[in-house]
Amino acid sequence: MQPIRQIINDAPATFPLPVELHHKRLEIIIWPLSEQTTPVSRSFKTLLMKMPNVGNDDDFSRQRDFGRGGEKWDF
Repeated sequence: MQPIRQIINDAPATFPLPVELHHKRLEIIIWPLSEQTTPVSRSFKTLLMKMPNVGNDDDFSRQRDFGRGGEKWDF
């Protein structure tokens, strides 16, 4: 049996259950949705713009690679 998700814009006083759910063990979750006047943009750019501005550019700069220097031979 698959769960049913249904968004109701104007909630009635009672909710009728489908016949196939009668006499079954159910979990009912009532979660009021907030009123949204405009649709939320889910673009990658929007998500990046919402990120907090933390740190300095120096924190993310790449340090100079000095390598290991010249090879030394121990004799």
